[in-house]
Order: sequence, then C-alpha cells, then structure tokens
Amino acid sequence: LDAAEASLAELADVEEYYFGPGKEEKKARAAETAIACADTALTCAEKPPLSTSARASCAKGRALAMLEGREREAEDFLSKALKLDPQLVEAWNALGEVYWNQQLYSQAKNAFEQALEMCGPNATSLRNLSMVLRALECDDIEKSMNFSAGLQKAKDATVLDANDPQNWETLGNAYMGEFFVNGKRVDELNKALMAYARADAAYEKLGKRNPTLHMNRGKAAMFLEDYALALKSFRTAHTICGGTGASSLVERVLELVGRITGLIERKSDLKAKRLKELVAGLPAEPSSLEQLEAVGAKAQAPPLSARVVSLIDRKDDIPVIIICCDSTGRFFALSLYNAEQSKVAETLVPLQSVVQIERPHFRKVSVQEGSTEFAYPCVRVAHPGDVSVVGGASLSGTAAKPAFTSERAAG
Repeated sequence: LDAAEASLAELADVEEYYFGPGKEEKKARAAETAIACADTALTCAEKPPLSTSARASCAKGRALAMLEGREREAEDFLSKALKLDPQLVEAWNALGEVYWNQQLYSQAKNAFEQALEMCGPNATSLRNLSMVLRALECDDIEKSMNFSAGLQKAKDATVLDANDPQNWETLGNAYMGEFFVNGKRVDELNKALMAYARADAAYEKLGKRNPTLHMNRGKAAMFLEDYALALKSFRTAHTICGGTGASSLVERVLELVGRITGLIERKSDLKAKRLKELVAGLPAEPSSLEQLEAVGAKAQAPPLSARVVSLIDRKDDIPVIIICCDSTGRFFALSLYNAEQSKVAETLVPLQSVVQIERPHFRKVSVQEGSTEFAYPCVRVAHPGDVSVVGGASLSGTAAKPAFTSERAAG
C-alpha cells in the first residue's frame, strides 16, 4: 500500500502541476500502478485485515477519481472503503471531490462535513468545504451566509496547516468572494492579495507552480489597480500554462492604462477655452488634488471637489473609472468601487456634473512596460455613497448589488 500511496502522490502531482504533452497518458499510467499495488496488497494475505481492505479500496477509488469518466467506479470503491472504516479521512475527502467534479455540491458538502465529524478537524476537509459552500445554489440570504461561512472554513484550514499552498489559495479566493458577494470594501481584496502571496511562497518552497493562483492573483491586483502586479501575475500564468487566457488579460491591462494615461496627459483633448470654463465653475475649497497628494496616507484627507470630464467604458469591470479635473485644472482618474457603471453613467453628465468626494484616497498608478511608462494620478473611493453631485444627491443609488457566483474554477 505504500507503493500505491506513492503512485497516488505522483498522479495528484501530474493532475495539479503538469501542463506539458501527454498529461492524460501520464495520469493513466500512475493510476494503473496505484490500482495494481492496491490489488497486490489484497492478494498478499489470504484474509487481509479490514484496515488493509479499506485502505486498498480507498486507493483504488482515489486513483479512479482522477480519470475522466470513471467517477461512478471511484464512488463505489470509496463507499466500500468507508463501510469498512468510517474514520478513513482520505476516503471521505476523495468521495467529496468525486461529487465536486460532477457538480453534485450538496453531496460533496455532506462528504466533507462527515470527514470533519467522523475524523476530526483537518485542513483538506475544511478547505474543500469552503469551496463547496461558495458553490451551492440557494437564495440570496443563504448564499451570503455560505460565503461568510466559507471564508471562516478557509481561515481555519490555514491555521491547521500554514505550509499547504492550497489552503492559502483557497483563503484568497474566499476573500474575493466576500468582496463580490457580500459587498465588502476593498480591504477584502487586499487580504486576498496577502493570502495569494502566502500561497505563492508556499508553492515556491515545494518547487511547484500553479497558473490558477497567478490568474486569480492578477485579477485581484487588477481590481485594486495594482497593474504592475497584475501584469506580472498574468505573464507568470501564461508561462506556466499558455492556454489560460492570460495573454488577453495582459493586453486589456495595457490598453486600459494606456488609454487613461493618454486622456489625462492630453486633458481629454479639450481646448484651452473649454478647460478654463470647466475650472471656473469649481469651488476652490475644500481641497485640490495637490493638497490631497500632500496629505497622502498620513491623515484623513479633506473632501475634494471635481468636474466630471468623461467615463471610461468598462462594462462591468471593477472599479468604475471617471476622468475628472480639480479646481486647478489638474486631471485625474476617480476610481469608484462597489458601483454599477450603467447607473453611474445615468447619474453623471460629462463636462457638466460637479462632484464632492468624501474620504478620498490619493495614489499614483504607474506601470513600466519596456521603455514606456504609463502613469497617472488616481483618487480611490471605496463606496459610491462617499461621492455626491453638487446640487444633487449622493451616488449611493448607483451601488452595485452583490454578484453571486460559485467561483467553481477558482476554488
């Protein structure tokens, strides 16, 4: 059975981390070896102990579970193993993964909960339960609760095993879910990036690379407008496994930062007379972009008044980006989180609307691409309720509704 375990470890390694040619053939060979070793363990003794029979059935089920179209056989062997030994945690977890791969999420949830009940706390069951909770189809209230519970399960998994990169990767995905599903502030995205960084370090320590991690890390960085990290992450994912769609995301990032940089540098191609008219109607108080930049992150910044110049058409991408100018005529990008692009477009009138921004956070967006630098000033706002139209209401009515997704591929 030790030889079977070694073959299963090889099989799992090929499944998770091999992206070269002949992957299915490699998996099939490793699975056949694991099954043969398990059969040998059963035939070595005339009447093998129940524990040996359970472990052998479990090994065969785990091997079959990783082969396409063999899920039913895998389920039969794993169920047999659990009848022989209900405390065999590997069998519970493998059975849950069989159900997960068939998108039978309720059965998968039951299997992982049984693993925890019968065998005690373990990181694999907690991590997998976190994934399943975020995949279950249910009403909005229960979905919200499941995502919060899934985040806690992912945290618990990292406490039990801080060296497993999959635990940290799952925690990063759970934080992403909290942001999108439960309407949390951008702090959740920062926490996701920290979890992904821990996962990356743990993978590196093991000598392994995971393109999905870098894709998810790149997306979180893109949402936070850390475009340098986003580009690095997408390019790493493409290097590991070319067919991830990472190259198109690189192009999207470069097109976006190039477009915003150009609009701000050229002041949206407005003529001097028109610029003067835009600035003339702006209150000089309470602050300008220069004053906001001077404050930095050291203290609470005063409100900022600005004229809306244009909206960047990004469909449903995050954040909503609005090109604005302050009372000194300086242009900047206003990044509005937790807002719906279409609602913002209905509320703001380019070249007319004046907005007052409460709790603005200044930062400079900068990306070096070869010999070209894309850079522009940016003001981030965590919630549309922190922005109001002068002479009108706040933008709280443009707040985005939570977007419920299973994030099945992300884990």
